[in-house]
Amino acid sequence: MSSSDPYGGPQRPMPGQGPSAGPGPERQPPPYGYPPRPGAYPQQPDAGYPQQPGAYPQQPAAGSPPSASGYTFGPFAPDQQQVGWSGGSQPGQYGGRGRYGAAPGEPAPRRSKGSGPKSGAKILVLIGAAALAVILFAVIAVVAATRDRPSPSSQAGASTAGQRANPSQSTAPQNTPRPSDAVAAYLQALAAGDATSALSYAADPAPTGPMLTNEVLAESRKLTPLTEIQVPVIEDQNAKSVSATYTLGSSAVSESFDVVKVANAWKLSRAVKDLDLSFIVDGPVPLKINGVKVAQQAVAVLPGSYAFTSGLPYVGYGSKNVVLVKSPYVEATTYSIQSQLTKAGKKAAVSATKKSYNKCLNAHSLSPKNCPQKFNSKYHYTKSSITWRETGDPFRKPTVTFSGTQARIEIPIDLKVSGSCSSQGRSGKCSGSLTGTSVAVIKMTTKPLKVKWL
Repeated sequence: MSSSDPYGGPQRPMPGQGPSAGPGPERQPPPYGYPPRPGAYPQQPDAGYPQQPGAYPQQPAAGSPPSASGYTFGPFAPDQQQVGWSGGSQPGQYGGRGRYGAAPGEPAPRRSKGSGPKSGAKILVLIGAAALAVILFAVIAVVAATRDRPSPSSQAGASTAGQRANPSQSTAPQNTPRPSDAVAAYLQALAAGDATSALSYAADPAPTGPMLTNEVLAESRKLTPLTEIQVPVIEDQNAKSVSATYTLGSSAVSESFDVVKVANAWKLSRAVKDLDLSFIVDGPVPLKINGVKVAQQAVAVLPGSYAFTSGLPYVGYGSKNVVLVKSPYVEATTYSIQSQLTKAGKKAAVSATKKSYNKCLNAHSLSPKNCPQKFNSKYHYTKSSITWRETGDPFRKPTVTFSGTQARIEIPIDLKVSGSCSSQGRSGKCSGSLTGTSVAVIKMTTKPLKVKWL
């Protein structure tokens, strides 16, 4: 039988061939044509014989799957990526094989015509391409897994919302697989002025109303921005409530939000607060809240600040016209909200009354129409001669009140009247005085202002 060994040695039996294992002297592997060079790889052990200590493990057969550890890659730079085979032999001179592509411990195959360095280079190119494909597949798998993986949660007791919410950050509705996720996302949306997103975390059906808009919430943020959101992480899928702390303007708020699981997401049982407006909208003064005209008896609002105005120049709801809604659970009273004159309204009311009063003083009548003077005399005065004179300044400290839509101006009266008069056929000069208090009322919701003396 001819040998296929390039060096003329006897052919090495294939694993599992040759005499069957059994009692007898230990079988020695047949020698090669030439003794191995010093430092060469140890020979491949035959099947059925134990591997010598320290020998290299066998190379996996072509087409066999990799070992359990698979392909690994480390945190290398793009031009320094490395790939190692964790279950096979150490790379040889030409990358994972022995001389001329032989596995360690195997005889080198005979080089045929056309084989040699060029063929070895082709093999190396194929091996490198396969390794690169494996790397790309692994990287794609890691990127896909990372993209689908939820963001890392904070440590227990830490805030999922961070120390301060960024109002400029987008707050599109996000997944809420944990009870605390719903509360944190809801508060972050409020801080960013995104009412639509905040309401998406309310349990169905989501509340609606004229005050639940981004424009209204933007006005709220101007008055009292929501900051310092702290929401401890709650993983418990049976949780009923989630505690949170935050700051509205200068007010620190600590609240426990009721939560409920809807399908695979967590939501808030209550996301808005109802404001009772029945005693305000029933009045004659129009009502606007954060710039939006309201006619309902009650409206739903999100946590924040709400300024009550009338839209009129002379009538409003006072300097304490802002209602702070700390949470959906804290009572926000509106009973202190009452219509009243603005500073400009008070000034305008006094000015209109004074103008009317001065006009009355120039009247040639003992009792001019719609004036404070009501003078009765037994003498007959000549109208053209009647003169009224004020001895003091009744508008130095007038009493101004407001009710409904009317301002009420109360002033002291100290007047002197004189003129030509006659009595029982006799004529002469008559005079008299008028003292007391006079009241004028002005409707402040119409222009021009009209004064009526009582």
